[in-house]
Formats: sequence, C-alpha cells, structure tokens
Amino acid sequence: MNFRDVFNLNYIYIIAMIKENKVLKYDVLIIGAGPAGCACALELRNAGLKVALVDKASFPRDKVCGDAIPGRAIKTLKQIDPGFEIAFKNFHKKYETKKTTLYYKKKAITFNWVRTAYTCTRMEFDNFLLGLVRENTSTDIYTNTLPYNFIKTDDGFSVIIKNSATIFNTKILIGADGAQSAIAKQLTNKKLDRDHHVGSVRAYFSNVSGIEDTTEIYFDREFLPSYLWVFPLPGNIVNVGFGMLSGEIAKRRINIKKAFYDFIDNTPELKLKFKNAKQLSDLEGFGLPLGSKVNRLSGANFMLTGDAASLIDPISGDGIGNAMLSGKLAAEQTVSCFKQADFTAVFMKKYDQSLLQIIGEELNTHYRAQRILSKMPLLLDILFLACKNQTLNKIVRKKL
Repeated sequence: MNFRDVFNLNYIYIIAMIKENKVLKYDVLIIGAGPAGCACALELRNAGLKVALVDKASFPRDKVCGDAIPGRAIKTLKQIDPGFEIAFKNFHKKYETKKTTLYYKKKAITFNWVRTAYTCTRMEFDNFLLGLVRENTSTDIYTNTLPYNFIKTDDGFSVIIKNSATIFNTKILIGADGAQSAIAKQLTNKKLDRDHHVGSVRAYFSNVSGIEDTTEIYFDREFLPSYLWVFPLPGNIVNVGFGMLSGEIAKRRINIKKAFYDFIDNTPELKLKFKNAKQLSDLEGFGLPLGSKVNRLSGANFMLTGDAASLIDPISGDGIGNAMLSGKLAAEQTVSCFKQADFTAVFMKKYDQSLLQIIGEELNTHYRAQRILSKMPLLLDILFLACKNQTLNKIVRKKL
C-alpha cells in the first residue's frame, strides 16, 4: 500500500467519522497541559486565535519528576508576562532553595546560587500553570481527554479522541504530550534510543535530616555520570531520585530500584540523613528523553515541544525550563504561520532553528561532558579539588 492509498483511506475514515460525531474546529490544538503546553497557551493569549488545550488527565495530577524548578522556567514566565513571574513568587506551595551541595567520595562542594531557585511538586506547579491559562486566556481546556489518532488532512489535522464522539480539527497541532508522546511516535516515527534516554526512579520521604534550603546531589563512581538527588519541598518532605542511562541499565542488567536503596545504604552521608526517614510514596519509575540527539521537531502543520521533542539536559536532567521555552517559541512560530498563511514543513523549520539557536550548543556541550565523565571519572576528582578555589567555584556556579 503506497502513501496515496493510506491518505485516501484516512480521508474516507474521517468523512465517515464526521457524519457520526461532533467536530470541534480550532486554529491551534495543544496536546498536553504540562509546562510546555501551558507556556504555549499563555504566549498565544493575545494572538486572536482559537486555541484548545487537551490533556488525558484530570487536574491536579501527579507527574513523576525531580520537582526542581530551574531559572529558565521562571525567566520564560517573566518573558511571557512579568505578572506571571510575580504570581509564581507569591505562590505559597513552593520551596526556596539557595544553594546546592555535591557529594563524592566523602567530599562536598557547596554552590551558593546568585539567582533564587525553587522546588515545587509537579502536581502543584503544573496545576498553577494551568490556573494561569484559565485565568488569563480564552483557551478552551479539555481534561480527562485522551487523543490517540492524529490524521493529516489537506489543511491541518483531525484528532480522534478515545472513547468519545468528539473529533478535533486544527490548523496547527502542538505536541506537548510528554516523554511517551503519541504525536511524536505517529508523525515522526520516534523510537526509544537507550543511549540518549535515562531510566529514573523517585519517591517522597519525610524526616530526612540536615537538608534545609539546600538541594543535594550524590555521585558514586560505580554509576557515573549518573547521580542520586535529594531535593527539599514544603512540609519537611524531600524528593529523592536516581537515574541512569537506559543503555547502561540494559547492558549491566541493573535493577534500578534496588540500586536506589543500595545507593542510600552505601553512602555514609545519606545513611545518616535517612536514619529516621519515612518513605511516603511508592518508588515510581519514569523516563527522561535527553536532548543529546537531534530529533525532528516539526513538520507541516505541527511542532513538538518539551519531553515530546526530547529536550532534557544530559547533565542536570532538567526538562521543565527547556519545555517552557519550547512552548513559548512554538507559540511565536504559530503566530508567524498564520500571518504568512504558511504551514509548510519548510516554514515550520524556523521553530527548530530558533529553539536550537538558544539551547543547541548547551545541550551538545553537556552531552560531551556526560560522555567524558563516564569514560574518565578521575575528572570528577579534579573538579572537586578545583572548586575549592573560590574563583573557579564562581565560574562553575554560573555555568550550571
């Protein structure tokens, strides 16, 4: 069966569905109401376009994550509207962190941050962002709505909803549907690449001692360049997680949940801090598609953002900042498409170029550092020694 046959079958299928179902038409359809999708909707608030934001979950909902809110996320909120940054700073369900301590071989380095950083559970942060969309835009929001088929049409996409009589028609489709993006799989044939993907686990604990306003990172030579994190949250709760390259997990047949608990038991500083700790949640797994490999980000009438576009930093594991940036840039490209009446793959490439111009070199540099560290762990010893020098400490602090 050739492409024309497939297209004709899809067209016949859509006509049949339209006769039986309710069709909702939008200029822009954003799939996924996480940081990328909400940033996109917020940036489009004054564009004069009919926008819908669709998510499979009902909010508030949990999202397994490290819960660190990076500076780029707050900067992007401010760029969209300074009032949104102020709203987040007034949001009480977050925790202000002022420094990060790295641990390795019973040595510690502390970085005092120039800019204020935060932690906030994804349940609260994503719900906060969706609240901004509700309060500040005319976006139609559909939660508990699962799109599962994305059919290319002459003037955009028809999106079929599971267990629903509703079809969405849209001129531009924004994929913000996360690491397991159905849009990326269907439209770009995206597949798991274990060398550019991290398998992680995370749980919440209470009564972990000595954390205060500090995020903590622990290294172990056996797992480099991976690490275990301990991030404080409001209410004497911490987010504790561990991740490794999926390729290493498979090659070494590592049970990552067992490795998580072994890491704590075999690290003196952690064992002491967790002496009276209580685990509050199950140890849950999640995947991190790294931005260490250039993936297809767009095509005719569609763009991918956030984890759907594989934009997670290979060193820090941060995905929220790049997700929100990509959502904002996708919105800007959307406005350009409507102004120029051009929705072709060639014109949509301007989104790819804008995004990679900002974060491309950063992702490449961090990927190279990740690979070097995995092959030459002695460099971590040198880094710890060098960062005792206050001048070098300041340089590293600005780069991280």
